[in-house]
Amino acid sequence: MDNSEPRRWALWLSFPLAALLAAASLAGLFVTSTYANETRLHAAQAAGVDAMDLGVIVPVLAITAILARRGSVAAQLLWMGTLIYLVYNFLYYAFALHFNAMFLVYCGVLGLSFYALAGSIPALPIPEIGRRYAPRTPVKTTAIVLLVTGVGAAFHWLSEIVPALLAGRTPQAVRDSGLATAPVAVLDLALLAPASIAAAILLLRRKPVGFVFGPVLLAFLVLSGVGLAAMGTAMALRGFKTGYGLFGVASGIALGCAVLLVLSLRRCTAV
Repeated sequence: MDNSEPRRWALWLSFPLAALLAAASLAGLFVTSTYANETRLHAAQAAGVDAMDLGVIVPVLAITAILARRGSVAAQLLWMGTLIYLVYNFLYYAFALHFNAMFLVYCGVLGLSFYALAGSIPALPIPEIGRRYAPRTPVKTTAIVLLVTGVGAAFHWLSEIVPALLAGRTPQAVRDSGLATAPVAVLDLALLAPASIAAAILLLRRKPVGFVFGPVLLAFLVLSGVGLAAMGTAMALRGFKTGYGLFGVASGIALGCAVLLVLSLRRCTAV
């Protein structure tokens, strides 16, 4: 199997994935029974994410897959960041939302995202991507952003979870959510924080793999920021005043990471 083969089939998965994602988003937005068992807050947050998925993620997924098939490495890195966003979000959808008619669709989005991401990694020309980085690429700035993201996410959750464990009680975030556990804490502590910290260290050491996964994680942070901004908008529209603050913070994160992402990918042309 040559390097183009795993990338080809992995990229083709984008199109059934986009169709399933659109179906899940439309159901969340227009079928009232989808989130009927969720709290008002969770339903509002999910609706915001669904709107973002339908309006942003579906077209980004399709466009970056097409451009990656034509040889754009920058598009492939953006595509991988989109897949990580989907794996992250649909782990939550599959495990934290109440069972509904879209359950199998959630499983499909999660599975296709994971296998497309896994199938694309063997095709990455990691040494060549590392060589193409311009001297002015903001390596240190990107590494600092990723390091702050990883350490900040870990500190945010551990500062609440560890005292609760020592006191023998359930963390307040779990009690407030009404769920059995804190799924976002699991995702951040098990996946986001370690990946961000590792990518930051690799970038600071100027390892080629850091030049690959740095932009991928930046793309994930941009999309996550846009998703949180959409979530904040939906919360505000449904009467949750905290949505305005979430919108402002998330928009700032998305914009800052987008600038770094553009600077990082400006010399990452087709190989």
